[in-house]
Amino acid sequence: MISTEVLIKGGHVVDPATGLDGRTDVLIKDDKIQTISNDIKPNDNTRVIDATSKYVIPGLIDCHVHLREPGLEYKETIETGSRAAAMGGYTTLICEPNTIPPIDSLEMVESFMERVYQKSVVNIYTKACITKGLLGEELTDIGRLAMDKRVRALSDDGNPVFYETLMKKACELASLSRLIISPHCEDSQFSLDKARENANVAHFPGKPFCHETDFVLREIRCTEQVRGWLHISHVSLKSTIEVIKQAKERNIAHISCEVTPHHLILDDSFRDTSGNLPKTNPPLRSREDREALQKSLSNGVIDVIATDHAPHTHDDIKKGASGFIGLENALGVILTKLVHPGILSLKEAVRKMSTNPARIFNVAGGSLAVGMPADIAIIDLNKEWKVDVEKFESKARNCPFHGWKLKGQVITTLVGGKVIVDNGRIVC
Repeated sequence: MISTEVLIKGGHVVDPATGLDGRTDVLIKDDKIQTISNDIKPNDNTRVIDATSKYVIPGLIDCHVHLREPGLEYKETIETGSRAAAMGGYTTLICEPNTIPPIDSLEMVESFMERVYQKSVVNIYTKACITKGLLGEELTDIGRLAMDKRVRALSDDGNPVFYETLMKKACELASLSRLIISPHCEDSQFSLDKARENANVAHFPGKPFCHETDFVLREIRCTEQVRGWLHISHVSLKSTIEVIKQAKERNIAHISCEVTPHHLILDDSFRDTSGNLPKTNPPLRSREDREALQKSLSNGVIDVIATDHAPHTHDDIKKGASGFIGLENALGVILTKLVHPGILSLKEAVRKMSTNPARIFNVAGGSLAVGMPADIAIIDLNKEWKVDVEKFESKARNCPFHGWKLKGQVITTLVGGKVIVDNGRIVC
């Protein structure tokens, strides 16, 4: 009989959920963490992973990912996206619902999850649409969607719910179901076109993506009125941080937010290898905004670092598609640019990339406590490597960090006690 025991030996365990921060062994049995103790002895059938001089952390959890399947498999698939996730130390993903067709019904949730069970090497949950077809006109059946625990939040992705009365009703129904509203607070071209079509609306005139803070204020107001749950996607402005901070101080509703690695590290002075400012939504902001985002990581205003993994082909980018991939390099970027310089501790990085998203979205993981799923990443904090998109598991290559030299890399990823990445290679 083949043993289901795995022993991670001699690693430095960092787990913000339990407060553990030191050298210890981790014993896994039947896909869960069975024992954490010093000097655990393996039996004859135990697989031993030597983690000497390595750091053992809860598997990362990304609450903002586009996997493109169904409908846009030429950009990314559940299989390739999940393999990219595992390479980056991610063991759980929460996907955006802007597939084709959109995930706007329980039937679409079930269809999507059937694909996940067949193809994914990591745990996957999903968000569902706030409005039918992502069109911003009619609410989905929020109460029914909330019955499926694989649905962890509601979002219309890049199109904000333009009509305030509709958003108020969405927040009310979501609150009754204890479901998170996770909007993209951006005045996209889609929303600006709606304003032009509606003679009764004089809302946020100007260029796209200039009124993030106004939308955040509105969503906070709607959420506070029903004492609901709000998670704000990809914050990018200093002014937005301030209104979120004020809302958290009022403590009327459950307010959380996320920031991407690219908004933390890059600003509008950045140019890619072609000399261009790469396009993403929201756009890269000023140096002042970037510095404010970094500061807000340590003071608790920003809860989560999420990638907004957005795969596109070269042709898509040439035609104006926006966004970056990030699953395979996010941790390396954060370690290199924030942890090693002392801007953020490793424990806080793990908190923002694992513990907090698990808590906010109420998904399994984010901790190495006994009895928890054995979703684990082992990292070499000092391993130097170069970002090479041609070696990525993702189908896409739209990464602004291509060619960067990073310090800190995932060596091993386990999902449910199964080794998915071993010595930096996919083995499943």
